[in-house]
Amino acid sequence: MNEWLRRYARQSRRDDTAATWIIATPEGRIAAFASLSMTGIDRSEAPASLGKGSPNPVPGLLIGRLAVDQDFEGRGVGTALVQHALALAVGLNISAACKAVVVVALNAEAKAWWLRLGFHCFDEEDDDCFDLFLLTAEIEETFGAT
Repeated sequence: MNEWLRRYARQSRRDDTAATWIIATPEGRIAAFASLSMTGIDRSEAPASLGKGSPNPVPGLLIGRLAVDQDFEGRGVGTALVQHALALAVGLNISAACKAVVVVALNAEAKAWWLRLGFHCFDEEDDDCFDLFLLTAEIEETFGAT
């Protein structure tokens, strides 16, 4: 993740493919970052709650990268960035359309973390499913006013 931040975050912003949000200490040390971009979800592969009544593709916000410095783990920094991304998704949905926030969990531990935040698996029957989503309509009830 550090390598991606150093090499690609600025390039992704310049190319309008991802915006990277950073939480830093007053001294400038990066505690965490998240990259966000728009995405389209193939309706035929979406669960019913996501695909029903939606255009194809279903509009969404992708959290493409989320990383927290090891020294800052367990302090709520990652959760704060996710809350920020969710607030952005709500704002997008007001002015355009953003039916869900989407993430691909890197491993089982990350998947469990996302599930605790209220995200759902695209395929609830598949234990190996790491594609997750949270409907924009669920954000306020999941996190309260973001």
